[in-house]
Amino acid sequence: MREKERGAVAVMVALLMVVLLGFAAIAVDEGMLYAQKAQIQNGADAAALAIAQDCAKRGTALCVSAASGTALQLAKANSNSGMADAPAPSFPSPGTVVVTSAARDANGSGVTLLFARIFGIPRADVPASSTAKWGSPSGLTTALPVTFSECQFDLSGTVQLLSLHGSTTCISDSPSGQIIPGGFGWLTPDTSAVCGSTVTIANPAVSSKNGDSMPNQQLCKPTFTSLEGQTVLLPVFDSIDASGNFHIKGFAAFQILGFNFPSQSWNNTGTPSCRGSCTGIIGKFVKFVSLASLPTGGADLGAETVKLGP
Repeated sequence: MREKERGAVAVMVALLMVVLLGFAAIAVDEGMLYAQKAQIQNGADAAALAIAQDCAKRGTALCVSAASGTALQLAKANSNSGMADAPAPSFPSPGTVVVTSAARDANGSGVTLLFARIFGIPRADVPASSTAKWGSPSGLTTALPVTFSECQFDLSGTVQLLSLHGSTTCISDSPSGQIIPGGFGWLTPDTSAVCGSTVTIANPAVSSKNGDSMPNQQLCKPTFTSLEGQTVLLPVFDSIDASGNFHIKGFAAFQILGFNFPSQSWNNTGTPSCRGSCTGIIGKFVKFVSLASLPTGGADLGAETVKLGP
């Protein structure tokens, strides 16, 4: 019997080696493919965001010509091997870019497998795709309970004094041609525990806060201090109804360069100035691109938001 059993162990070992190699293929090759996929996806995401930011800043007509180079550069930069493929990105609809990329090694497109080749699978493709969108925000929770009149909106870079409930009036650019007040007005904060207000053009009528003093001073005074010299996204109104509610048109980026309120002032003595009984905010409207994940579809007032998404 022993003579008949000779070689049985070798057969068992040979059979088990196939199983072991199969597990090795799964553990090693799948792990390598997972790592490659993460790198390629990171490259596609980075490229999509970079291209969307460029388009938001310069416009699609100018950014498209640079998009292919950006996609390939960032695909390679996010690959440990420094090698990747990235065809020209597509722009399937306004405000949308789609970037595709794929792993590549010294042997060409895809990656070389270590153990799976024993089973006739020498290489594998590792593709990735990422979509980024950009557009004017249509809603957000403001850092400050402030809204500006559209007649004060000026993207020329001019430093302006925007007076609270200013006496300046102007003609709306809406078809109605109505006269609207200039300056800015206070909004009613969401709650007594916050400074800002949630505003959306889907529900454009927002309640106002009368008086010169800012609402929720205990919270809003340190918020104003923290935003000195900073750029914030704030709503712009194009009319006020009989109840004193502001009708929000869209959102603009405003760089705060000074202010003067009854209980707080900063950098308010230059040109233009706001001293004594003057109550207002000094600053300028600027073009601005934010990576905050905000809904889009608002009026184009120079502020754009960029986000990854389908």
